[in-house]
Amino acid sequence: MHKDIKAIFNEDKVLAEAANIYGFKRTQVQFLGDAENYVYEFIKDEEPYILKITHTIRRSPQYILGEMEWLHHLAKGGLSVAKPIPSLDGKGVEEVPDGTGGAFLLRVYEKAPGHKVEEADWNGKLFYQLGRYTGEMHRLTKSYQVSNPAYKRQEWDEEEQLKLRKYVPQDQKRIFEQADALMEKLRQLPKGPDHYGLVHADLHHGNFNWDNGKITTFDFDDISYNWFVNDISILLYNILWYPVIPYEDKAAFTEEFMRHFLSGYREKNELDAAWLTKIPDFLRLRHMIIYGLFHQAFDLETIGQEEKEMLNGFRQDIENRTPITPFDFSKLN
Repeated sequence: MHKDIKAIFNEDKVLAEAANIYGFKRTQVQFLGDAENYVYEFIKDEEPYILKITHTIRRSPQYILGEMEWLHHLAKGGLSVAKPIPSLDGKGVEEVPDGTGGAFLLRVYEKAPGHKVEEADWNGKLFYQLGRYTGEMHRLTKSYQVSNPAYKRQEWDEEEQLKLRKYVPQDQKRIFEQADALMEKLRQLPKGPDHYGLVHADLHHGNFNWDNGKITTFDFDDISYNWFVNDISILLYNILWYPVIPYEDKAAFTEEFMRHFLSGYREKNELDAAWLTKIPDFLRLRHMIIYGLFHQAFDLETIGQEEKEMLNGFRQDIENRTPITPFDFSKLN
């Protein structure tokens, strides 16, 4: 959670306002997490819903409405997503003033059916279905047109955590050099409608539920305009970083995942093999974004030894251009 938001968040006050706005009982709320949003589950009319709270420090109401418009577009196309639910006043986003000129922004979503992925689910069948799902999402996004300029989501290089000079100590010049060089390289890639569009940008197995072979995604907070292959790279990065079942050989696991994934993906959307060779660069980009996120979230004066060692590991990876996985993506076709 952003340090400045955490400092002003009064949970009891904001949740009491939310209960009035959405018509649920304050006693029927369960805290779920607080990574980039405060996330809660509540029960209303015996149905579960998800409440997400952020602040105008991070988002504007219009920006969130852009997320919701895209979600409705995907749902209309038949993709299983956790759709937004309006407040009692029919609003997609509600505001609760913080008393200092800003506001907490509230929105509610359906709770996705099914369960988080478990060890028994972690196999080629899941990877194949992830490919089909992602391919269908990318196919559907090609027909999306934003209805209001204020709803337009950010481009890939406008990502806040990529503003490394804003968060990372200024003496880490090698970090900035590597980031600048990589971003300039990526800016040369074509952005045709068959390669680039609005995507999830945070796909991982913590952001979907698995229900008898069916995937339903949620947490679209980071959607942005990006290359489709980067959306795939983000998923791969997260699966490599946080596997449900630990692997012994990173390259072998990468190949297993990608072959199952691509088998499903290409049933729904075309992907030229040349794009797959760009994945190592996009994996490095994701590593930089996470490095920026840690610096945004951590107080470097008070973090413990474990966090310091983690940051140092990231720094060495970025400065030395260490591959996230040694797999040779040119082997895929």
